[in-house]
Amino acid sequence: MADIEVFGWQTDYASGYYRVQLPLQSLAMCGRVTVCGVYMPDLVCDNPNTIIVGQRICDPHATRVWQSLAADGHRLVFEIDDDLWNTDPSSALVHKYFADEEIRTNLRRNVEVAAAVTVTTEPLADRVRQWNPNVHVIPNAVPDWLLNRRPQQRDDGTITLGWGGSPTHKMDWEEHGEPIRRFLDVHSQAEIHCIGNNYARMMGLPQERIRFTPWVANVETYLHTIDYHIGIAPLRDHIFNQSKSALKVIECGALGIPVVASDVGPYRDYVQDGITGYLVRGDREWARYLSALANDSDLRAAMGEAARVRAAQQTISCLTPLWEKAVFG
Repeated sequence: MADIEVFGWQTDYASGYYRVQLPLQSLAMCGRVTVCGVYMPDLVCDNPNTIIVGQRICDPHATRVWQSLAADGHRLVFEIDDDLWNTDPSSALVHKYFADEEIRTNLRRNVEVAAAVTVTTEPLADRVRQWNPNVHVIPNAVPDWLLNRRPQQRDDGTITLGWGGSPTHKMDWEEHGEPIRRFLDVHSQAEIHCIGNNYARMMGLPQERIRFTPWVANVETYLHTIDYHIGIAPLRDHIFNQSKSALKVIECGALGIPVVASDVGPYRDYVQDGITGYLVRGDREWARYLSALANDSDLRAAMGEAARVRAAQQTISCLTPLWEKAVFG
């Protein structure tokens, strides 16, 4: 059996797919021997030639292991895709965890001993360069197969708005939920489908206007669950969000779904306004742009196709060379 060249140490299944599993699968397609998991096998710890990509390592036990691996001479690559030093109190559990002084110290120490750090965006790179100068900005990428998938959308005249994500978006829905609800109040043939977290319930809509899919077994199943006509991406202008990526928009684009997104940080840089979707700069624009897309199937199709072309530039096969450079140096 060939030695494991790279072990991907995941701490969560969702972002772990995009930031550990998918990149290492792509490296394996290039002939590298890679393995991923949430638990580290002894044969990885015992082989100093195995490179370890560690995602958000900050738990006390995991930190002790990480620091020991560094002392033993492993090449360590620290992966982080959120500004965990600036989480918002509205996401209470997440904020409480990452506000803990021990966790914050562990993050810093684990970044410091890594041979390289990988991040999703330039603002996040600026955050971590104070502890490690060798930072590689590698944007989020979607699997290549997603470009060939056609979502199974409703064809009964109901327009589905859709959103999917983690429990860190309460502040975004608190700020933008009301103007989205006003659109739904006027358009009785529209519904909203939330995947992962049911923020739509904050809007006080009748239950029959809301569909909710709890977080599913894995990301590929989640991607097959997306069935929107229009993707929505509300985002508050907050320091935490400035370091986020445009992943929600890229997922929708790869599926040929146009988006209406806040004109903030990652979406401002990615969405081609009026071509692949719309950027919202004021509350009234949510209803304006959602109405334009809801009332015009040809416009949805044209924008969706343009969004697919845009997303084709951010598939994992396009970005594998960046991962190879970061991991192997």
